[in-house]
Amino acid sequence: MRTGRRIAAGKDVWLAIVSVLSIAAVWMLVSHVLSPAVFPGPKETLQFLWQEWQRGRLWRHVSVTMERVLLSFAISMTAGVIAGILMGTLRWAERLGSAWLLTGLSIPRVVPIVVAYILIGLNDTAAVVAIVLVVAPSVVTQIQEGARALDQKLIQMAHAFRLSRWALLRHVVAPQLFPYIAGTARSAMSLAWKMVVFAELVGRSSGVGYQISFFFQMFDMRGILAYGLVMVVILAAIDRLMMRAWDWYAFRWRSRQAVWTGQVGVS
Repeated sequence: MRTGRRIAAGKDVWLAIVSVLSIAAVWMLVSHVLSPAVFPGPKETLQFLWQEWQRGRLWRHVSVTMERVLLSFAISMTAGVIAGILMGTLRWAERLGSAWLLTGLSIPRVVPIVVAYILIGLNDTAAVVAIVLVVAPSVVTQIQEGARALDQKLIQMAHAFRLSRWALLRHVVAPQLFPYIAGTARSAMSLAWKMVVFAELVGRSSGVGYQISFFFQMFDMRGILAYGLVMVVILAAIDRLMMRAWDWYAFRWRSRQAVWTGQVGVS
């Protein structure tokens, strides 16, 4: 049994390596066809990244972007989960918030950023407020659907055993919402990253988005690809680490084989 699991785990690792190498191969092929002067390959991009690191620019801009992303993500998830649970379980909350939710989902994503910069100013507060307004409605929608799908029989059983509200929320409601929260967190983190870069590109003087805008004005494709590559690597690492930590905590009551690990496979 253990040997079979090790073989399956080894197969997953090799497939993941092949997937990454295929991306690098396509990148190198495109660079070769278009010429490295037009579209730098992985080697030229990594050399530029190392130069940026030695100059001290890379970490300074990446850290600023990460700070904005994590703050926006935390506020969006907290507000979105609370609002989603209320709108999914209380009829009056759903009726009261439906127009706000529909407006938040329908409005073009660039509008909150531009409006926040005009009303609050070109600062980090405006950027974070705008990103929360963009990300939170998506969180509310997914958590609301999860709250609607709660098993009412379990809740009635909890009432029959006279569980307190805190015990009901912790032991009956929360475990049923964990899968929805996990899926929502992944999409919210990805959206927050993209919107922060866009907000930096439009109106900030620091961060990855600002650097991409700077190198665009300089027609320097190496800089654009280098900072884009950093974004992809950091987002992938956060997604893996965050989701594995969440899975370990949220599904620790399940058997290890039943826990979703973020890997999709067909055997």
